Amino acid sequence: MGGQRFAAREAFQFSNGAIGWRPGGMFDCLGPYAKVENCPIKGTTLRLTCYASGYADTYFSVPACTRVNGRHVGGFFTFGNAGEIEFVPYTRYAERLPHGPHQ
Repeated sequence: MGGQRFAAREAFQFSNGAIGWRPGGMFDCLGPYAKVENCPIKGTTLRLTCYASGYADTYFSVPACTRVNGRHVGGFFTFGNAGEIEFVPYTRYAERLPHGPHQ
């Protein structure tokens, strides 16, 4: 649970100010989701560092996690309405977020 699982060597700037890091190399099938700094958390005003916790399980999302007040919060990376990356926490972790459940 939690923590960085993939190497993060090459930076990528998202349009919303988040900075994604990709493993790099010729077998990089993860893209800029190994580590995303300044990532907006859906349903809150938080912007945290989030980490990919596995490879993409659908075309639209990558499993991910972060920590809020030292506690694990699982969820996934996706792109919001404006095409900007965001971390969407799973509902079961809503009580760990300072602004309550996400919409």
